[in-house]
Amino acid sequence: MSLRNLTRGLFQLAMQRRFYSSIQQQVFTRKLVLNNQRFTSVRSFSSIQTNENVYKDLNQFLDKEIQLERVTQKHPSNLPAIQGFEVTTEGPEVTLIRQSGKEKITVKFNVTNTVNATDSDDEANLHAPDRQQSDAEVTQPSSQLKSRPTFTVDFNRGGQTLSFLCSYLPHDYSDVPEQNQGGENQPQPGENENGKLEDFQIDEFAIHEGDWNDSVYSADCAVIDGELYDKLLNLLEEHGIGEDFANQLIDFSTAYEHRQYIGLLEKLQKFSKK
Repeated sequence: MSLRNLTRGLFQLAMQRRFYSSIQQQVFTRKLVLNNQRFTSVRSFSSIQTNENVYKDLNQFLDKEIQLERVTQKHPSNLPAIQGFEVTTEGPEVTLIRQSGKEKITVKFNVTNTVNATDSDDEANLHAPDRQQSDAEVTQPSSQLKSRPTFTVDFNRGGQTLSFLCSYLPHDYSDVPEQNQGGENQPQPGENENGKLEDFQIDEFAIHEGDWNDSVYSADCAVIDGELYDKLLNLLEEHGIGEDFANQLIDFSTAYEHRQYIGLLEKLQKFSKK
């Protein structure tokens, strides 16, 4: 009996070892398979190919576009004059300077993102779905695009600077009243090349020494006394910053912005040819 129990115990012990060995073998086998999968996996990379046909197509389009923009230039050689001011330019930035007695008057503006369509173009675009455009209308760029930049005016006097931030009035306010219009072919004083008077408003003003930055307090002209606002406008007018100046500035800015745009297209074409 004791021998039978001993034999049964040895048999059970052997079975447990076999069972344990089989588990170990399975675990080892699974680890081996996973390890093999880990080392045999292949990482794929996507290749990016440049399509030269895209640059070629862009270059061909720019040939026509640049030629068309040059044809529509109103001032291909000399820019319009702004009377009484010395004009200097650097990229899209324009500076006008005039010395008036003890005062130095400086006007600065930037032509970037200043172009908008006139009312005639806006009205035409509203009715565009109702009519079919001719080929000439599709290919010809609008001749009514105008650059109407915001600009600053600085009066430097006695070591201090009186500065104004100005912007053009919306077209609804800059229309010429019918009672002030003469004959159809008679230009009004200060009228720009598009046959329309423009006017501006003062948005802010400040007095400072050095640069006009965020540390300088500025007054919002929308909330100041109306009589004070009129006197500030008269001050600008007496220094030659009035309606005539506003329209001359638009003519200059429009022509100069167009020249900058053509220059940008030429740079884009050179880039596409590299």
